[in-house]
Amino acid sequence: MAIKDPGLRVATVGLLLGSLLLVSEPALAQWIFAAKHIAGRINQLTQDDQNGKPTTQMATVVLNAPASNVYATAINIVKQNQAVTIVSQDAANLILKVSENNKNVALKVVPLSAQSSEIMISASAPVDGDASSTSIAANAILKICAQMNKKCSLGAN
Repeated sequence: MAIKDPGLRVATVGLLLGSLLLVSEPALAQWIFAAKHIAGRINQLTQDDQNGKPTTQMATVVLNAPASNVYATAINIVKQNQAVTIVSQDAANLILKVSENNKNVALKVVPLSAQSSEIMISASAPVDGDASSTSIAANAILKICAQMNKKCSLGAN
């Protein structure tokens, strides 16, 4: 069914767009509410091989900070540590790969909004089987949080 009257067509399109905004506004409000409650909570995960030996440690956190600031802070922390070597750096995609003592670490910052972002870090698990409750990835996030004066803590995993 085609609407032939131009005024009615504009009104119908306006009504459809308006109803989409009404539906999307509560969804956006729910996302903002959820993000405020999970901000600073570090989640950790360890991936094991077939024998149950840890191979990769991962950690993630949502921060109330622009992604570009989070990425710049990570770069500054890495540059201050002479034991860390930058393997690759992609500022456009906010990806950083480094190595330290035969351990590889990859960082990705994902913009969630203009003022919030998510940090995702994966790291090689320690070869010596160090079963520390705080992984290399989570420690890296804690350093970034401290440098940015953000309160971060380990979540219950």
